[in-house]
Amino acid sequence: MVMGVLILLSALFSGSEAAFFSLPHRERLRLKRRGVTGRMAASMLDDSDRLLSAILFWNLLINMTYFAIASIVGTKLQDDPAGGSSLAVGFTAGSLMMIIFFSEMLPKSIAVLAPARLCLLVAPPLNIAVKIVSPVLPLVKTTNLAVSRLIWPSFRPEPEIDLADIERAIELGTDDAALLQRERIVLSGLVEMAEIRVAELMRLRSKLQLYTVDEVQQIFSQDQPLNGYVLITDNDGESINAAISVRLLRPSQIDDIADAMEPVIYVPWSARVSQVLDQLNDDDRSVAVVVNEFGEAIGAITIDDILQYVFASRHDRQMDAIGEATMQMLHEDHYRVHGSASARALAKRLGIETIEEGVTTVAGLIQRHNERLPRVGDRAPLDRYTLEVVEEKDDAVWIDVRVIEERPDSAETPS
Repeated sequence: MVMGVLILLSALFSGSEAAFFSLPHRERLRLKRRGVTGRMAASMLDDSDRLLSAILFWNLLINMTYFAIASIVGTKLQDDPAGGSSLAVGFTAGSLMMIIFFSEMLPKSIAVLAPARLCLLVAPPLNIAVKIVSPVLPLVKTTNLAVSRLIWPSFRPEPEIDLADIERAIELGTDDAALLQRERIVLSGLVEMAEIRVAELMRLRSKLQLYTVDEVQQIFSQDQPLNGYVLITDNDGESINAAISVRLLRPSQIDDIADAMEPVIYVPWSARVSQVLDQLNDDDRSVAVVVNEFGEAIGAITIDDILQYVFASRHDRQMDAIGEATMQMLHEDHYRVHGSASARALAKRLGIETIEEGVTTVAGLIQRHNERLPRVGDRAPLDRYTLEVVEEKDDAVWIDVRVIEERPDSAETPS
């Protein structure tokens, strides 16, 4: 009976952990409007570290007690003449399988199906459990931090030189205002290159000129690509295998175009631009194909794109592949932004904090907030601004960015 009760308690805490920490952002905002238990659950989520530490503490304590009892019962069965070693081993293995299935796998599988409803159900007992162990949580947190630093220190190197020091050196080094401005552009580009991800700078697959090996001669009958490169795919048109620099083709290569094909490298979408540039230089390549977490080619970036980002003016950097500015200032604190525009670039233009990790485009901000592909009328908050999809054209969206006087606690769009 005691072991059964312990399995139920362990299932309660395991399911609670899965429910609370699988809640989407929009559901978390709704909890505050769902009565006393909803406000209680939202309050615990506001201090997620404390909540998680309490859940893990209780779960560990319950599981240790369960295994201690199972060990005692197993020893008694082994010493009992009517039992024996086989019964003791079978009981211990059965106890292990019971707690794995009924207190870990089953409750967590159920919890993720209806996390909001389960959070409301378990909020009162879980709140009591958190308050009981609150006095010892600082010790647990300190111990965990000390152990993690001892086993995995994760030292971070300090920058050898500060950006402000470089800017002061440039200002003292020249009196030419035009030269000073160009040097600042290059300096800013070099520093940003070490921070931004390749997905923010790549050209989307839909903007690339793709040909199979059999179609490669058609490149001379088409307009020259904006980035100067065409990409060669396999016969299925899925995998990108090579690249051709059209503007660097020699007359002798026109008849034997295969001789001009250059292998490409593959990089993950989350890689830093500086890392990709280093790899391109090391491998003596010109094009890097960007793949997502599923191994699908979602775009490409060339060494020319990277150098243009470093040396080109800000106005040139904000031009997309169709020749229209991705960020247009309509009025003061009112912008019209293309969905594929860099979210980091928009944050810098607006003078706000860098947006959350994992989102590279402005359309991605709206998609994450609404949990669906952006549609006309969809909205999302961004610091003191609000984003609204106002136009959908050619599988792309245009988004209005307006300042709001009061920052909403929850900006929702009906599904």
